[in-house]
Amino acid sequence: MKKFLRSSLMSVLLAGVLFGAVATTQADTRLVSTDALVTELIFALRADRYLVAVDVTSHLPPDYRPLKIVGYHRNLSAEGLLSLSPTLVIGSEHMGPAPALDALRQAGVTLLQLSSPDHPKQLRDNIQRVAESLGLSETVAPLLARLDQQLLALESQPITGSSAAFLLATDPAKLRLAGHGTTGEAFIRLTGGHNVADFTNYRTVSAESLLAMDPDIIILAGQEKDHALDSFIKSNPVLAHSRAARFGHIIAVDGSTLVAGLSLASIEEARQLILAVKAN
Repeated sequence: MKKFLRSSLMSVLLAGVLFGAVATTQADTRLVSTDALVTELIFALRADRYLVAVDVTSHLPPDYRPLKIVGYHRNLSAEGLLSLSPTLVIGSEHMGPAPALDALRQAGVTLLQLSSPDHPKQLRDNIQRVAESLGLSETVAPLLARLDQQLLALESQPITGSSAAFLLATDPAKLRLAGHGTTGEAFIRLTGGHNVADFTNYRTVSAESLLAMDPDIIILAGQEKDHALDSFIKSNPVLAHSRAARFGHIIAVDGSTLVAGLSLASIEEARQLILAVKAN
């Protein structure tokens, strides 16, 4: 009996030590996000308390506490990052340059590089990897369940058979059309539509060329969503004669939700687009 009690006491003490180590590790975490998608996931997982810095593309809630800005994810400064005493840096596979990453590793900083998702499965994998890196098993399950519900909603009402053109609307007079292998095409696939472009990457096209393609839907991706449509038609009046314009299917989406690939917010943008198409 005494041996059993001693064994039980040792188990309790050991569990306490291990729990304390995990708690201390989490409490000491100093996290830097070098990617807009990563920052979104950190907030969705309610782990923003660990953040000490973000990149220039990350969006923070209004009146959020001040955070350092580390610059552009492809051109990071090892000295600048190390001055923040980070324990964990999370970004995409495009994070760099390589010498800066090597310097961080040599300094004992943990690096986690995620894919830029062009499919919901990759987004799901990224959520799980970020949660695992921060020991957030209690918040990841509800977030994944929410993602699954959003995807089911999309799959239940796709715009199958519709052709779509995805345009970067940063300059209404310069039509940058998304081709194969782009986040724009990945967004079209989310809706169930198919891309009218027959090339890879992004390419500048004329309004007349786009009119000849005559897609069912024209998607405008920019930051000023409310003003994108008016600016687009004013700069490209010939497209008022397009099939998309005639049916009210020139639709603006928030391009910031697609900066780093498919995001949680872009799933909602796809749902809103589908509702807008079906309403007309």
